[in-house]
Amino acid sequence: MERGARVAGLQSRGSARDGRRRALLLLRHGRTGRRRRVRAAPAGELSRPHRHVYDVLIVGGGPAGCAAAASLARRGHDVALITRPAPPAKWLAESIPNSARKLLERVGALDALDAAGLVPNEGNTVWWAGEPRRDERFGEPERGFHADRAALETAFHGVAREAGARLVTDGPVIETAVEPDGWRVATSAARYRGRWVLDASGRAGVLARRGRRTRERGIATLALVGRWTPDRGHAPPDPGCTLIESYRDGWAWSVPTSPRTRCVTAMVDPRRTHLAREQGLDGMWRAELAKAARLGRRLEEGRLEGPVRACPASLYGATSHGRPGLLLVGDAGSFIDPLSSYGVKKALASAWLAAIVTHTGLEDDAMAGPACELYDDREREVYRTYRALSVPFLEQAAAVNDHAFWDVRLAAARKAGADIPGAAPVTGTPAVSEPGDRSLAERRADAFLARPEVRTAWETIRSLPAVRLHPAPGLSSVRRPAVVDDRIALEARLISDRLPDGARYVRNVDLRRLTEIAPDSDQVPDLFEAYNRRGTAVPLPDFLAALSFAVGAGFLELADS
Repeated sequence: MERGARVAGLQSRGSARDGRRRALLLLRHGRTGRRRRVRAAPAGELSRPHRHVYDVLIVGGGPAGCAAAASLARRGHDVALITRPAPPAKWLAESIPNSARKLLERVGALDALDAAGLVPNEGNTVWWAGEPRRDERFGEPERGFHADRAALETAFHGVAREAGARLVTDGPVIETAVEPDGWRVATSAARYRGRWVLDASGRAGVLARRGRRTRERGIATLALVGRWTPDRGHAPPDPGCTLIESYRDGWAWSVPTSPRTRCVTAMVDPRRTHLAREQGLDGMWRAELAKAARLGRRLEEGRLEGPVRACPASLYGATSHGRPGLLLVGDAGSFIDPLSSYGVKKALASAWLAAIVTHTGLEDDAMAGPACELYDDREREVYRTYRALSVPFLEQAAAVNDHAFWDVRLAAARKAGADIPGAAPVTGTPAVSEPGDRSLAERRADAFLARPEVRTAWETIRSLPAVRLHPAPGLSSVRRPAVVDDRIALEARLISDRLPDGARYVRNVDLRRLTEIAPDSDQVPDLFEAYNRRGTAVPLPDFLAALSFAVGAGFLELADS
């Protein structure tokens, strides 16, 4: 439960005030105000000598920017990470689920976070849609992390520096310009040049806001954020857990940011939530927590530290997440609300892939276009998958509360995630399930395994004394970009009339290799042994599933069917 309660990104003091002013406009009028944008300089306008030349410029020093910078620096590229001169506010909360540990290790940040003394993320306690309390607890050593934004960024800055990236703290960015040989980015103190630029500035969207951002119309969300500490002599409740509760016209969540402090946030819609506006932000925050009765009761023996803040927290996506030379990374490209507990993990996954795409483009100009096409597809898919996965939870809340707050969010989520297959949450999980790292085509291929055609193919194969297989007449192959080791490469994918999206692997079985050797054996055991001799061995159950899939999908044809 992390990123909805802040305005993330690279901002000056003035633009931070603009964000708060925009939040107050939403509270007063239910509509957004205009926001100051970074000016794009015409080509050639940045005329001062370029003393700072890099392979990659990364704007924004949060988890996404640092992870991308570290990954690219380790691959031997010169990277400048341009971030704000002052640390972010400590009242902003971040939460990383235990499922992100593998990804943290992949970007080289796990050891640093383990050593940073952050609050362990021990699990979730949830009261949702009037259902009984649900608990999910993570066991040692698979815990995640809770932290205030400043502590988390400090740890990630260390990761980027250690990897060899240059940390530039003379922001904010005041101008950007694109020229034939790359990008120029100017701060108030210096000007920088790079072949690629990555916008990792979060909601601020230094480059993303120039016509690249899309919003779901008719829905606005504000986060009312307070910093809570227990009274003397009282222990904080659920010291390592995220607390979540829905109510009639909003929902609330809380995460620990230190052993004795919590970030407590109410998520409201200024057009639809009944807000106690006459009581000011502190009064509105308290009134919303009173609606979240069970979470509110757990915080009765405590007090606010400092004022309540109102921050924009509406969802958004992008018309395009990248082209050769420019990528939108993490929250700069899209924002998902904190219901998923997936915000930081989503940002890290985006940064990991952005680093591979950028590395590919720097090393091979011809692959820059296909690599950016893959990146754009994946980023769009992650956003749509999250929206599809949120539908069951919104359905529960809408059915119980019968309120426009939930009705409009449910309708929007259904529309946004309509083309995502198999988007059902795992039974018993109290938070939204995670999209994972597989592509949409791979998940559609997995979903095809449950189709009647595959079951029929298996029953037929089992019944025959011998199988004579050959490539089906309608089988064809297309080369599409895919992640191969540390770069993007064009990979052959089989397609047919039954599976136009195509597939290359099912249960880690290479379908192309399978279709090539299938005509050489008329016994399944012989075919299984031949497949494993040609490459990485797979278990028999996975091989049989893939063989049935190949026949059911129209890649292979049985002569004796």
